[in-house]
Amino acid sequence: GRPAGMEGRRETKLATGCLGCFTLAQGVNIIAGIDFFQGLLTVALGLLVLMMPEHFRGHALAHHYLYNETTMLAVFVMSAIGGVSSYFAWCALQGVRNVDAKLLWRFFLWKAGRAFFFSLLLFSDLWKTLGTPLLGNYFMLFVVATAWRVYLLWVIFSLHERIVSNDVDMVGTAGYAREDVDEHMPIV
Repeated sequence: GRPAGMEGRRETKLATGCLGCFTLAQGVNIIAGIDFFQGLLTVALGLLVLMMPEHFRGHALAHHYLYNETTMLAVFVMSAIGGVSSYFAWCALQGVRNVDAKLLWRFFLWKAGRAFFFSLLLFSDLWKTLGTPLLGNYFMLFVVATAWRVYLLWVIFSLHERIVSNDVDMVGTAGYAREDVDEHMPIV
């Protein structure tokens, strides 16, 4: 039968690797690493925009013409999202390192929320282009970007499910050495 805690769950086809050349653990590490640095760079960019002087060499900088409450709020919100994204990516990096399904689940939920939100944004752009020559381009962008996000979610979910299974062999196929699995897996 099924491992303890897995009763009543439907069988889901799990990924066996990432992009055909990485193990699941390596794939999630790469995804989380990119998210972590993207979040840090978003925060840094937001801080740089907020710290720019009003004038440079006697000339007013263009972004100061744009400064109003809405722009300031947008910069603050994007910086906050970057910080939160870095936090969840750090959770995933620790989850992969420590074979911790709870930390990976947090990252999965964050990525799922972001994927849903960005797919809605892309769909709204698609909707705006109805009846224009740009419809095909926006449709392709929507399909490819959404499919890519769903694939990344599937990779993260697959690693999570392999760890939750508490099956040492199943976790081993995700890219963990036997010593790591024995050291970090809960005894059941």
